[in-house]
Amino acid sequence: MRSATILDTSTARVIGVPDAVFDLVVPQGLAGDAIATILPGNPLADDWVMPLDLPGDLMVAWSGTLADGEDALFADEPRTWMGEGHQRFEAFCDGIRDALAANGRRLCFRPHARHVLSDPQGTLDFLRRRDGEPFGLALAPADLLLPDMLPDAEDHFERILEFMIPRADLLLLHDARPSTTAEEDPERLHPCPLGEGVLPRAAVMEAAWRRLRDDAWVVSSPADAATATAWRERG
Repeated sequence: MRSATILDTSTARVIGVPDAVFDLVVPQGLAGDAIATILPGNPLADDWVMPLDLPGDLMVAWSGTLADGEDALFADEPRTWMGEGHQRFEAFCDGIRDALAANGRRLCFRPHARHVLSDPQGTLDFLRRRDGEPFGLALAPADLLLPDMLPDAEDHFERILEFMIPRADLLLLHDARPSTTAEEDPERLHPCPLGEGVLPRAAVMEAAWRRLRDDAWVVSSPADAATATAWRERG
């Protein structure tokens, strides 16, 4: 199992990646050797840009939403999952496919319950349609759940881990929890330290050991590095 960590832009520059303009994924313990660049924002927004001269062969991005306005990235916008959203997403992929291939880059989409790629079936269907094209999967299993799915979380995670992990280029150990304050959206999950949210350690690590490809990476943030190491060691 290959381990990696996320570096913010300023840290990446300090340790020897002067061309870092976004957060990077680097092998754990091997500073300066970027695996991927994490592209922020909504790919389906008109003003979203994707430079191709970024560190790492992989790029990570959300699949996007049709929601707009302030704090729209994770807003509840039903059009995103309907024909309009899927057509916009497919057109986006068609528009960047050749440039990605010409530059030797692979764009790994990170599914989310409020984005175009929002569940295991839709994500796997997309990857099958795009087989042989420069698109991949950055999987954070907790991203695919919403609060009203938590009563059946075990079943949801079982499908995610069984069917999506084998297709993942990156497995992101990212945890999430329901809202705890009035300022937080009660209809979605929110990031939290690894081990303090809904992500099931034993199931995730068993699936990683059994189903993750040998060339894939298990990625954690610096704040979660110690917990991620303990998770891997416990299996």
